[in-house]
Formats: sequence, C-alpha cells, structure tokens
Amino acid sequence: MEANLTRLKMDKDFLANLEKEKKEALKNEDIVKLYDVLDTYLALDMDEEDIDLLYQKILEKAFDTLADMLTKGEVFDISKDSDLYTARAIYEHALERWDRKEYKGANELFLILSYVIGDESLQRGMFLALGLTAKKVSLDEFIQNYVDHEKLDENSLFFDKFTKKGEEFLKSERDLINKELKKIEKLSGASQ
Repeated sequence: MEANLTRLKMDKDFLANLEKEKKEALKNEDIVKLYDVLDTYLALDMDEEDIDLLYQKILEKAFDTLADMLTKGEVFDISKDSDLYTARAIYEHALERWDRKEYKGANELFLILSYVIGDESLQRGMFLALGLTAKKVSLDEFIQNYVDHEKLDENSLFFDKFTKKGEEFLKSERDLINKELKKIEKLSGASQ
C-alpha cells in the first residue's frame, strides 16, 4: 500500500489530474468532490496548505448548507451524498471542538445535528455525544470506552456503534439528554 502511495505522489499525470479536480471542486463548491480530493490529499500526505484550504472550503459549504436547511426546516437525507458529506463535515468539526475540550461548542453542534440527521442510528450517535459533552467527558474517553470499534465499518463516517457502556449511558442519562435536547427550543425561540 505504501509503495502505491509513493508511486502516486510521483506520477505527474495523476498529480496534474488531482490538481485539476481540486480547482474544479473549489470552483463548483461541490462538497462531495471537495471531500474526494481532501481524502486523496490526506492519504498521500500532501501539502498542508492545500489540505487546510480544502477543509476550510468544506466547512464553509457545510455551514452555509446547514443554515439554509435550518431556515427551511429541512433535515438531511443521508441517502444523498451531498447531505451525507455535509453532515460529515459538521460532525467532524464538532469532534475537533470536543477534542480541544470546547465542550459547549461541540455540544451545540451535536444538538443541531441531532435534529437535522434524518437517520435513527446516526441520531442516537448524536444523542450520546450530546450527553457526554454535557458531562464534559473527553473525546478520547468516548472513543476508547463508548464506541464499539468491532462493529464499525472501516468506511464509517460517524461513530454510531456503541459498547455496552455507551448503550447504558443512553438509558441511564435519558433525562440529561432530554434536558440538552430542550435547548433547541430556547435557540429557536431566541431567533424569532
């Protein structure tokens, strides 16, 4: 695998095509294509500035789309790639904030995602993250103790398979999670 990646990094035709795809994805602001290019850049350990540029454009597009959806009262249709990748971007950003111990910001993003994710399994994942960030449990502890790695597909974009401890948390902390979910009513009331 490593040898193939090294070959690709030296393949001028491949790199020229990748650059063309990057410019096209940035121009069209296509979140799926942006992620395809970003994932390739990450796999090949390419230039950090390009990676940052792609990720920033992904976040801009995702949050613009989210704002539009919230205004229209829509939810993500995860069967559509554009919705799936928009949800992925917001979720990854929430995980980054959680990792930096920005519990309030991460919690707010998980709260919003819990309302706009149109998939029950993913929604449960948002509920667990919502409760854990409210309790200021670290991201590392979440990943180590609450995520069932054996049940996760290697291509999973979300942590939505839980250990017994994760399932127990969802049950035992139902009141806390419901309290957190009620915050959306305050947010929606404040914007009117």
